[in-house]
Amino acid sequence: MRRSIWALFLLLNFCLSSLCVAEYRDVSPGEAAHDMCKKVGCAFDVHVILKQKDGSTYDKILPVVPVVQPSGVSVYAGQSVLFEADIQGDQLVNLKLVKTIEHPEKTLSASLQQKPDNSMMLTVHNPFKKNLKIAMGMMPLDHPSLLKTTSCPVLAGKFGIELWPYPIFQVWLGNMRLLNDSAEMACSE
Repeated sequence: MRRSIWALFLLLNFCLSSLCVAEYRDVSPGEAAHDMCKKVGCAFDVHVILKQKDGSTYDKILPVVPVVQPSGVSVYAGQSVLFEADIQGDQLVNLKLVKTIEHPEKTLSASLQQKPDNSMMLTVHNPFKKNLKIAMGMMPLDHPSLLKTTSCPVLAGKFGIELWPYPIFQVWLGNMRLLNDSAEMACSE
C-alpha cells in the first residue's frame, strides 16, 4: 500500500520518466493524467523490477508517468529514454521525448540498469560537440524523495557512466548545460 501511495505521489508531484518498456497511447487514463500528458511526454504501463537490499524483488507497474518536461528528464530503473534538445546559450532547452533517433546531432539517451551485484548504472549519451554537465537527483528504492547526487561531465560525443552501490528507483536529469573548453571537468552536485 505504501508503495502504491508513493507511486501516485510521484506521478502527481515529480517529473518521472520511462521509455524502454513503456507503451505509448494518444490518451492517458484519468483526467489529471490526461491534462498532464498534454503538456509533457508520457509513458504508460512502466514496469519497474529491482532486486532490493534484503534480496527480495520490488516489482511494480506504474500506469502513467510523465517522461520529459521542460525542466528535465527522469529515468526509472530498467528503463531507457531518448530525448531531443535544442541549445540556447549554453543550456539545453525544448526537451522533447522521441521514440527513435531521427536527429542524432541533438538526441540524447539515458538508461538506468541494475547490475548482477544489485548496484545501479546510469549511462547518458551526449551527442553535442561540447562536454555536458547535468545536475542529478536520485531516489534510492527505500527513500521517498529525490536526493542530490554528484555527477561527472559527459564528454562531447561520448557516453558518461554514473554508479551507485544500491538499488535506485529513479534518476532525475536537470539543468543540462554545455561547458566551454576551459570549464573544470570535476564531478560535483
